[in-house]
Amino acid sequence: MRQSDNMENDMSIADRFITAMFLPSEYPALLKLKTGKVVSYLCVLILLACMIQYAIPVLGAIAGNGGVRNYIMYQLPEFSLENGVLDIAERIEVDNEEAGLYVLVDTDADRYTEADVEKTRAESILVSSTNILMYNNVAGLGGMAQEQKFSEFKDAVINNKTIADMTPFIYIMLLVMFGMLYIASFARYLFLGLCYGILMHLLVKVMMGNMSFGDSYKVALFAQSVGVIVSALAYFIGQPVIIMTASAFAMFVTIIIMNRVLFRITGSPRDVL
Repeated sequence: MRQSDNMENDMSIADRFITAMFLPSEYPALLKLKTGKVVSYLCVLILLACMIQYAIPVLGAIAGNGGVRNYIMYQLPEFSLENGVLDIAERIEVDNEEAGLYVLVDTDADRYTEADVEKTRAESILVSSTNILMYNNVAGLGGMAQEQKFSEFKDAVINNKTIADMTPFIYIMLLVMFGMLYIASFARYLFLGLCYGILMHLLVKVMMGNMSFGDSYKVALFAQSVGVIVSALAYFIGQPVIIMTASAFAMFVTIIIMNRVLFRITGSPRDVL
């Protein structure tokens, strides 16, 4: 192997980040990286994005409330499910008109039926002392209601303390959920890279460039770096307008970077040999 190839494959993770995000003209060096170097970069990139988008907000909320156990014991409304009857100290009502979601928890009510549902909402969840009624207004199919009766759990005793005692399990479940989100984000990233890679490869053929599909896919994977971090930051902020703007920006900047790399490589094909 040539010395230059050794130097490119010795690129640190920081060098890979800087090149992928800010130096499109240096992408030929990224194309010479071995598969392991590419995969390790993607693992760190997606981990960073998931930390920003999911982990930091959750950990911040947990820390701000003194931990999961403290939140359940002292900040959640006092509740209990015993002998098939639910009792919650406070009435809870959430009405999100933008999402078409309505949630009502009122255990002073004995039972909710479909007649209690406001049919104009896309989804309603009504909780009484004896049941949960979930109603979905599906376009073209009409309303669909599902009922869960608490009498099916008459042998269970659930309250703030019993849930708080499950704190270690809750932390484990949060970790599992983060792992699932990480895997889903990784798969989505690879799929979008494939779509971008196919588009770039078709453009290369039109321009008579001598780039393989593997190199096109690599470029697409690295070119998404800026967009995925910006999108993660937008979700961290949590404003719908910012999220939509960031998604459009992510697509735009990815295409711009790929376009610059395409002309760089097809203009100097020897750079990738």
